[in-house]
Amino acid sequence: MNVSQQNAIVGLNAQLAQYDSGTIVFYSGTMPASPETALSGNTALVTATFSATAFGAPTYAGGYVTATGSFTASSYSPAASGTASFARAFESNGTTVIADFTVGTSGTDIVINSTTVTVGVPVQITSCTIGAPAV
Repeated sequence: MNVSQQNAIVGLNAQLAQYDSGTIVFYSGTMPASPETALSGNTALVTATFSATAFGAPTYAGGYVTATGSFTASSYSPAASGTASFARAFESNGTTVIADFTVGTSGTDIVINSTTVTVGVPVQITSCTIGAPAV
């Protein structure tokens, strides 16, 4: 199935409001198989808060419809030290899981300044994107 750009935009737009004023927690350890899978032995390293309007309007490029996230601050203070390996987004109620994201210093869903997270050294989010394939 090939999804039209417009249909992909409609589908992505339907998801974006879930992130408004929500949080994203960066964890160490192995990313669970799905967002529905409970965390197991993961350490919460740092929590960031999405802006009231978490994502801008989706755009199309190179076979994908993507939207870029925004946050309430440019950096966040870690609660624990460790290696950030993935992040989990929660709705503004703090408990409803929306999605899991890959994390790294390039080429991942969320780009941060360093995956080595140390208490006392702020974590900077360089970019955060979500997307869907389209033709």
